[in-house]
Amino acid sequence: MPIPSKVLIFSASYGDGHQQAAAAIREALLRQDPGMRVPIVDYIRAVHPWLNQFTKYCYLKSVQVAPALWGWFYRGTSQIQPTSLIQRQLNSVGWEVMRRELTRWRPDLVVATFPTPAGVVSSLKLRGHIHVPLATVITDHAVHSQWIHPATDLYCVGSEEVRRGLLERGVPEARIRVTGIPIRQVFSIPQDVRKLRHKYGVTEGVPVVLVMGGAYGVMSDVEDICRELFHYPHPVQVMVVCGRNERLRQQLRPQALHARHPVRVFGFVEMIHELMAIADLMITKAGGLTISEAIAMELPMLIYRPIPGQEEANAAYLTQTGVAVHAKSRREVSALLRDLLVERPERRARMRDQMRALRRPRAADDIAEQLCSLVNPASVRANYEYHH
Repeated sequence: MPIPSKVLIFSASYGDGHQQAAAAIREALLRQDPGMRVPIVDYIRAVHPWLNQFTKYCYLKSVQVAPALWGWFYRGTSQIQPTSLIQRQLNSVGWEVMRRELTRWRPDLVVATFPTPAGVVSSLKLRGHIHVPLATVITDHAVHSQWIHPATDLYCVGSEEVRRGLLERGVPEARIRVTGIPIRQVFSIPQDVRKLRHKYGVTEGVPVVLVMGGAYGVMSDVEDICRELFHYPHPVQVMVVCGRNERLRQQLRPQALHARHPVRVFGFVEMIHELMAIADLMITKAGGLTISEAIAMELPMLIYRPIPGQEEANAAYLTQTGVAVHAKSRREVSALLRDLLVERPERRARMRDQMRALRRPRAADDIAEQLCSLVNPASVRANYEYHH
């Protein structure tokens, strides 16, 4: 199998999942060849830094303050055809930036973990400006038109459900591979749980609940959930990850000092695999990378207030496969906590059993192998003979 010398990955920093997926793919490619060059470009930021900050702010505010509005937008754009005027305009965003990056790096292969750059590369290919192979890695268990572009050579998807969805949208079966969602290798390495419990001051035999607010701490009602856990009527240990939401972290820390149970409050955490290793249950909102990491770590999940659209699809996938429960209200959160922590803790064991059938710890390596199969060394030079 040919090994590419340069692979250019386009991502975006809306949430953290797209960037984490890009990093996992880069890590896997470097395991194939440590000398490979694998730059990661935050595409929207490269196109326009100010626009990137503005649109990211609008996205985060919409999912915090008006998630139903975001859901309406997501569903309204889910069936847009590649030939539509709106899609053609989206695919023209940042053409010159894209061509500049391609000329700068001259990659053997382009990978997109965010839909917009995939559309731009596809458009440039259809117009005959470039001929470089394009692979798209879909980072949720959802199918949306923004991911689907006619000049995409390979789709790497997380589940059979997404594969079927792409087939229904007309994507040729030969272009789809069910690889799983790429996660870093550290999530597939067995952890010394006893040592980690000592590191974090966790007591054996008392359930540990990990609360994940998302990279930007946007999970709805997270403060109320934490207050309930801090003063839970049954023994529990609590770890809260606030991500980059410093306001949330500052609000929770003094409350944690007066909690009935042991509590640790974290900001953005690089070593999240350690916290997942010692947790018995995770409360989260169903981001694609977070749930994939949890499945790899066999950590049962309680999903609460997933972002309408892609995260709702993730939540449906998790509950249908039996690896998570989904609370749609604060009252349901309380009921499910009581069920999983007190009344039927054996239910968590059944969820872990189901995860063993779903986990794909080698997803990033499988994707790397699929990417290498796209490269034809003899055609690399011709990829950059631009036609204006």
